Amino acid sequence: MKKSKTTATVLFFDLKDWYRQNQGRDAADIAAELDSFYGMVIESAARHGGRVVKFMGDAGLLLFESPDNAVSFARDLGKNRQVHVGIETGEVVSGTFGKGELQWFDAIGEPVNRAAKNMQRAAKAEKNILLGPSAWEALSAPDREDLACSEE
Repeated sequence: MKKSKTTATVLFFDLKDWYRQNQGRDAADIAAELDSFYGMVIESAARHGGRVVKFMGDAGLLLFESPDNAVSFARDLGKNRQVHVGIETGEVVSGTFGKGELQWFDAIGEPVNRAAKNMQRAAKAEKNILLGPSAWEALSAPDREDLACSEE
């Protein structure tokens, strides 16, 4: 399967308190709400030059052309929902993985791991959007307002 190595900005998000807010709700209602949310995320990502790689329940993995685009998407996402977001920029390998009936688009690489860790740290941080050093350095000072940078 064809894969390509490229520099991309990786974004992970997770909805704050999703599990707690949905305990005891009917699974069909939750699925319908998530489906509507996924549609909004897909449209917003496209407007910001991004692509959804995958959704995992109330979380998502996306790729963007630049940190500016990823931050703009994250800020828009945070207008309607409380989210934790991790972002990092670097070299990833993306493409179709799997075989036969089970194939999917995915991205792997250190920036994916760092963005995931930054999302987890954002859940405990003062600011909801946490960037890795490479993404942070690519932003101008005014664009860093209301953001935080991880130490790694």
